[in-house]
Amino acid sequence: MNNPFPRYVKTIGVAAPASGADRPRYEASRKLLESFGIRIIEGKHLFETPAPETPAYLSASDNARAEDLNDMIRNPEIDLILCLRGGYGTMRLLEKLDWDTLRMRDLPVVGFSDITALHLAMRSRAAGIPVAGQMAARLAEALADETTQLSYRRALSVAFHGKFAADNAVPLTILKDGSAHGPLMPVNLTLLTALCGTPWLPDLSGSVLVIEDIGEPLRKLDRHLSQLALAGIPQRLAGVVFAQFTDCGSDAERRNLFRDFSGLVRGPVLSGLAFGHDLPSFSFVYGERAEIRNGNFYV
Repeated sequence: MNNPFPRYVKTIGVAAPASGADRPRYEASRKLLESFGIRIIEGKHLFETPAPETPAYLSASDNARAEDLNDMIRNPEIDLILCLRGGYGTMRLLEKLDWDTLRMRDLPVVGFSDITALHLAMRSRAAGIPVAGQMAARLAEALADETTQLSYRRALSVAFHGKFAADNAVPLTILKDGSAHGPLMPVNLTLLTALCGTPWLPDLSGSVLVIEDIGEPLRKLDRHLSQLALAGIPQRLAGVVFAQFTDCGSDAERRNLFRDFSGLVRGPVLSGLAFGHDLPSFSFVYGERAEIRNGNFYV
């Protein structure tokens, strides 16, 4: 397998802002990264046994997880932060992070799902470079998929160079026709709505919103989309692309729900993008230019 990371990436920091992960599965990813000649710095608390009072759904205490992230943000040797996995807990750290230092660094932070909370906060603070992409817990498995690997390479090139040689067109299902372009916001639906009404949600006006989620029954998807509507968000978007909704009701049920939501969006709406918890899965950089045209999604 070819190294998808740009040659500038000599050292990667691995942190767990949310839930923990299976160590043997992670070790396969670590070995793969080291085979690329990349040095790995793990957070001090990455696989530390949490204190008894720490909830089982968190990898460590809030202070410990924030300390690991801040250590990496402040370490000039670290070229990229790779999150271990999603799950839950990232939003509990937002007030504990060293935003002043991160604002001074063009530091990519890679993850998705629960890491959406950190990524949106980074956009709201104009700090670092949020990259929605595969995480350390299953990186070896994910990069074995050619489509996923090529997209990962593309997104990392954009993160470090601000551009990529090719313009990629992905044909999708049209829920509402039209054309639009704007900065891309690839988010987890649950985390997007969780940040509504907080100072950590950036201005989404004019954005192309790409949405994914996992394990949410239809009524909860309905609640999340209704919350966005009541907050006036769809009316401000340039366009919406519904991506993977793993174990979230049937396709037919979701299609009806998404069509209803489409009527609130002033621009085009597509569905069926390969982004989320299934493979293959594309990777994106927050804020990169996205376009919807003739039923195609372009980055």
